[in-house]
Order: sequence, then structure tokens, then C-alpha cells
Amino acid sequence: MRCAEPADELVVEALACLGTPLAVYYLLTGERVPSEIWELGEPDPQIGDFLRGVAGDEKSPRLMTNTCDYYRPGEHQMNRDTFHTELATRRLRWHRRMERTLASEAHMAATFGAWLVTPADPLWPEQLRDLGPAQPYGLWCLGDSRHLLDLANLPSAALVGSRDPSIYGSEATTHLAAELARRGYLVISGGAMGIDITAHRAALTHSTAELPTVAFMAGGLDRLYPAQNGDTLRDIVERGLIMSEVSIGNTPTRWRFLERNRLIAGLARHTVVIEARWRSGALNTARHALEIGRPLWAVPGQINSPNSVGTNRLLRDGLAQILTEASDLLEYDAAAGYELGAEHAGDWDAEESAASTVLDDLTERQGRVWDDLGLRSYRGVDDIASALGLGAREVMMDLAQLERLGLAESNGTGWRKMRPKKGA
Repeated sequence: MRCAEPADELVVEALACLGTPLAVYYLLTGERVPSEIWELGEPDPQIGDFLRGVAGDEKSPRLMTNTCDYYRPGEHQMNRDTFHTELATRRLRWHRRMERTLASEAHMAATFGAWLVTPADPLWPEQLRDLGPAQPYGLWCLGDSRHLLDLANLPSAALVGSRDPSIYGSEATTHLAAELARRGYLVISGGAMGIDITAHRAALTHSTAELPTVAFMAGGLDRLYPAQNGDTLRDIVERGLIMSEVSIGNTPTRWRFLERNRLIAGLARHTVVIEARWRSGALNTARHALEIGRPLWAVPGQINSPNSVGTNRLLRDGLAQILTEASDLLEYDAAAGYELGAEHAGDWDAEESAASTVLDDLTERQGRVWDDLGLRSYRGVDDIASALGLGAREVMMDLAQLERLGLAESNGTGWRKMRPKKGA
């Protein structure tokens, strides 16, 4: 973790074909791998002495144990000469990072309150093993380590999308994240501007679960990025988890953002793309979800909006299922046999029934007015009337009725939509 970039093909080759102890030894020393070990070998006492010197007597037994899930001795994807050439190149790049000792890195992590979990730990998120060779070497974390238990038990959804969403995209994110959070779903995202941080905020506000949200960073946890989201990210540390496979002191880069996306898809049961341009990084997350066989969903967008080209094409090409309500996920999980908790299922059924009843009883014009309102932004009566081709007085009468039904709210100058409540 300290030296190699995420999912580095050279490190994957070493772990897969040599096993953990030999991989650590040859990557750190830069020595040539003897042909007999390259084909099939076991660590000798010299390697054991080296690993004890690196990690200390207490931790070296873990390094001497092969913890690689995809160990396939001798089944190399590159020849030995290429491996050594690439290793020499990598070690030049890793030189500055290798100057830090394990003790100094542990001290830096403790300074920021970070702790490490690896695939050898009993609380390692098992769902990440579906990533195969792209599984992270370990994860640095901020937050309460007891939340690792929640990762195994909670239903979860990753909500991803544009960093510059439309009003529609922001409102859809808030609505879906809030509804999922109320039903005890863990909301996972990347902490970035736009869709990501909107999903995190809604989860923090509405969650009924012990672990409301998880954010994956693309850099070291000594720097919560972006700084504009600092308050929300610190709230996540207090109530949720922030994770990164990148060691302390490393800055976010475009490459690391793209690699980070596989972890978002790997940790979540579902991946939901809410709004994405055609070349959006969110589509990279979607690809990872499809590769490991996880359900992929997309929110349909306006046909003339650049922000929805990516999501609409996912739907057109049959790669994603259409998502219009959080209940779509709950119904999918129920059909798949997942345990959701009777209290959540019961509440959901009651509220869905209430929503259907109150909305079905609206007049055609009231329904048009309600559909035109936004969930977050307040709009004036004249603006609503103009958009619908109605008179201001007609709209005002309908808004008053919607308010009585709990379907609209006024701040004195404008109106916004309210979702039906249980018992409405």
C-alpha cells in the first residue's frame, strides 16, 4: 500500500503467482527472483529474517502467511525478464515512498486518527473479494472500527453521478438517498462535489441505521478532499466511515479517482447512476458494478440535458435497470431473498399505500401542479403558472389544497413539493 498504486499489475502478478511473503520480499528488496522460485517456491529462512526486520516479531507471522485470495503459483501473465524490468522501473518511482518506515507511517496515521484493515483481518468487508485481483491491499479508515460489522449486515447502495448536477439531479439524489436511508440502507459514495456529497448529506440527515454512509477518498486520509466538503466529511467521520486504499501523505490524482470507483461498486450491493455525462467518471463505477455482477440502476433524465446522456444510454443499451423510486431497490432485494427487517418492510408498505391513495385522489390539474414543483427549490406562483400554461389564481387554489394534504409547502414567497407522509 505504501509504495504501489492501486491495482498495480506488477503487484497483482507478484501476489498471484508468488504469494504474499515472496511478493513482499522481492518487491521491497528488488532482488531477481530465482527461476525455481518463479515457477513454484516457498519462503526460506532468509526471507523470514528479512520480514521480521521490516515488520517486527509481532507482525511478521502475518507477512509469512499467504493471504492472497487469487493465489495461482506458476501461472504468470508476464515473463520473468519483463517482471524484473518493470520492477526496476517501479522502484525508481517508489524511492521516496520507501524511505518511510512502517513505524513512521503508523505514527502519521495515528496523528490523524486513521487505522488500517486488510484482507487478513476477520472484519475485512467480504464483498470486496469479488474484485478478485483488483481487491485493495488494505484500507485506511477514519471513524469507529465497530462499523465494519455494519458493512457486512446492512443493505447498501452506491449513489454516484455528475459533479455539476442539474437541479433535477440534485433533487433526485436527495429524494432517493433520503428514502433509502430511512429504510436502513447504507449509502455509499465518493465524497466529491455534486451528486456524491448530496447523497452523503441526505443519508446523514435521514438514516435509521447505525452506519448511515461511507465515503471513499482518492488520496491519503490526512487530507479530506475536496476542502469545500470538509464539514460534511468530518460529520461522516463522526457517524460513519471514510476509507481510502491510498496511504497517508498521497494526494488525489485523476488515476486514483478512477481506481477508487471500483471500491465504491465493490462495497455496495447496488450501484445507482443518478445523472452522468457521456464521459462521466460515474460510468466507470457502473462498468465495475457490471463486471462483478452487481445490480446497476440509472435514473432517467431529460432528453435534451447533457448531464443525462450517460444515464439515458445505460438504459437504452439495456445495461442498467430504470430507477424512479427507492422502492424499486427494496422490491428487488425482497425478491432476491435478502433480509431487510420486518419493521422497514412494514413501514414501506404503509407509506407506499398512503402515497398511492393521496396522489390518486388529486384532480388532473392538481397533479400537474404537484409534478411541476421541486423538492428543494421554492418557486413563485407566477413561475409555476407560466410553466404550466395556467392562470395564477388557479395555481394558487391548487397549491392551497396541496398544502392541506401535506403535499406542498410555502416559505412565504414560493412553493416546493412535499412527499406523502404515512397516514396522509
